[in-house]
Amino acid sequence: MKLFISACYLFTIIAFGCVAQQSHAINVELPTPRFHFELSNIDTGEPNTKLAPDEYELSLKLKPLLDNKDYLAAIDVLTANTNPQKSTGLLLIEGQIYLAAKKSQLAEQALLAVAKKAPEIVRVHKTLAALYLGQKRIKQAQTHLIKAIELGVQDPQFFGQLAYINLNQNEPWSAIAGYQQALLLEPHNAQWRHGLLFALQQAGNNQAALNMVDELLSREPKNKDLWLQRAQINLALEQSEKALTSMEMALRLGEKSASNLLSTAQLHLTSGSKPRAADLLINIGNQGASQFNQIYSAVNWLINEDELKQANRVLSGIKGVNKLPKPQQSQYYAALGSVSHHSDIKRAVKHYQRALKLDPNSASVLLKLAEYYQGVEQYSRAELYYQRAQVFKQTIKPALAGLAQIALNQAQYDKALAYLQKLKPLSSNPLNIDKNIAILKRMQTQQAQ
Repeated sequence: MKLFISACYLFTIIAFGCVAQQSHAINVELPTPRFHFELSNIDTGEPNTKLAPDEYELSLKLKPLLDNKDYLAAIDVLTANTNPQKSTGLLLIEGQIYLAAKKSQLAEQALLAVAKKAPEIVRVHKTLAALYLGQKRIKQAQTHLIKAIELGVQDPQFFGQLAYINLNQNEPWSAIAGYQQALLLEPHNAQWRHGLLFALQQAGNNQAALNMVDELLSREPKNKDLWLQRAQINLALEQSEKALTSMEMALRLGEKSASNLLSTAQLHLTSGSKPRAADLLINIGNQGASQFNQIYSAVNWLINEDELKQANRVLSGIKGVNKLPKPQQSQYYAALGSVSHHSDIKRAVKHYQRALKLDPNSASVLLKLAEYYQGVEQYSRAELYYQRAQVFKQTIKPALAGLAQIALNQAQYDKALAYLQKLKPLSSNPLNIDKNIAILKRMQTQQAQ
């Protein structure tokens, strides 16, 4: 009898002694940064951009229309001009008017004609860059911005635009240099500060990014996106509690995205308040049953941490479960079973059976039902569930150990040995299995005598 108890204990260690705990990275979702670049007013003051004398009357017609931003009327005036010979200045004005009227193809044609005739004109390079940025033709925009800077431009818009391009091409250090130059020329421009913040983050210079975001928050304390960004930086610096404070500020200021609610809940689970985490998970669940995937792993975390009351609160708050795909419904009822497992095992078994009906291939549920029936000594039913569970990679080891245990409990030593032999090459501790095999072989010998 002592040997029998020892063998049972060893089998339990084989089956359940190495439970891996999964960890999930916490991510903060930020809106895509948007930057606005301004075109200077149409101007013909540069060398080689003067209108020809015979175009003076045309310019008088254009001026009031441009002052009123009536670009379509200005285009009508340009179209009525039948003179085939156009000065560089007029071509440049045409290009800028077409661009302002969102007639991109005509704008590009006119501006490229200017760039070909007079490549030293700064304004045409800036306007082409703005055109290409609007069309997300980054390489072409970059070419014209660099050309303008080579021509001696010291305009913060040029440096800011070039920095933006470098940021989008994953060249953060060049972007940092560009934004710093733009700030040098325009120190109070918030756009350049925001751009510099993104560039510092992309470069992994998190401490400098934290200093920058704190400076921006001192100016814009109600900007929830900045609080989200601060949380992101806090996480990069492994400052979980500060990240949690930042996320809660963003939520207080109106952040409602399910992914960020989940991230805040995850932070509460690891370093905050479990009830608050549950509240946030309930808020996600209230957005619809379709959010179940978002919160499922967090519910499992609560269950594994024995926070069953909070897990039950979250599960009870999910509406429309029957609208979910069957595999997700199965996960839901399996989680309900886990919540009830210790307080009301019969209720838990009903949830497990419902989960298995919805998804017959739920390996974890098969294993739990097998363990339950083994515990109440309904060995044939337990064996059936273990047999089904052993075909899945994630449950093959505990299933084989369970089958060996059942065979041992019924003094079926040959079957127990066969299961242990199958388990041995899969185990991280084959020596332990060898000890059990040796015990079983002695028991076989004793039985045969």
